[in-house]
Amino acid sequence: MNPGKNPNTAPTDAANTPASVDANSNAAPAVLVCGSINVDTFVGLDEFPHPGETIIGRRGLQGLGGKGANQAVASARMGVETILLGAVGETSADNPNQPLDPLALLAIKELDEHGVNTAHIARTNQPTGQAFIMNDASGENIIIVTSGANELTSPAELTGLATELADERPIPVVLAQGELTPEHSAELPALAEAIGARLILNLAPVTTKDADLVAASDPIILNELEAADITGLPRETPTEELFAALEDLARTCVVTLGPAGAAVIDEDGVTRVPAPQMENIVDTTGAGDAFCGTLAAEVATGSSLVDATRVAVAAGSLATQKAGAAASYATEAEIRDLALGQENRS
Repeated sequence: MNPGKNPNTAPTDAANTPASVDANSNAAPAVLVCGSINVDTFVGLDEFPHPGETIIGRRGLQGLGGKGANQAVASARMGVETILLGAVGETSADNPNQPLDPLALLAIKELDEHGVNTAHIARTNQPTGQAFIMNDASGENIIIVTSGANELTSPAELTGLATELADERPIPVVLAQGELTPEHSAELPALAEAIGARLILNLAPVTTKDADLVAASDPIILNELEAADITGLPRETPTEELFAALEDLARTCVVTLGPAGAAVIDEDGVTRVPAPQMENIVDTTGAGDAFCGTLAAEVATGSSLVDATRVAVAAGSLATQKAGAAASYATEAEIRDLALGQENRS
């Protein structure tokens, strides 16, 4: 991999850069996201094909995807510097004038437009990750992901870079997801420890149950199905039993509960955070990533986990009002207004 060479970023003038200690002491805190970058392609179908059958689909939207990228956008929307460490693909050597493949250009362009720091995204000889999302007439979907360059994102290889970044500004939070390889996910606690950061892990999907990784998470963020999977309990297990099983799993846990909001599980027990009632739900695709990125940004700027969860619930709720993932995220002002109104009603 070749981290730190984004062709869209101008070189830094070292003469105008203050000493790292001074820069760190004066800089606002940042969130470091280590995760996947995809381009999503949507295909509309009347009905799903049977094995061996070929059908004609309707091409829909194509845009930024990957849980790492989506959560980085959500964090940046809250006004917090958000640095994304991930990987995309380069073009072949016979096209020296265009170092990134077309999907990488699309992804980085959208990330830049959303305010994410893309200066340290690695370029690799593997293609940029893709997700193909097929929707039938009833709204059901089938998703196929080709990880591509995402399989090369190694937190261990990025520790030196992360340390340099943390010398320039405080990085109190590392945010990660379950879309790295299990071997690379196991390297996340050491990366966070190296820069003195808190590891927030959204283990979605549940690609690993590594005990050290889970134990280091503060919090681990799961939905109810993922909570059942990681605890080994049946998916129909009552919520309160799930919460009890999660108490000793990680340092803290947050369980998202869809329209019921979320629950924080920490040393004080279980704190439920209700969600506002939203009318005319358009698309829930982006809600989970909006929640996680917003929570990370709030924790990084000093909020307690319960307070951060309140704001994150508002962000996730608002993301259901528009189609798509990153494109559905509300502004910081809209999120804070909804969170405050919900808190006043509680």
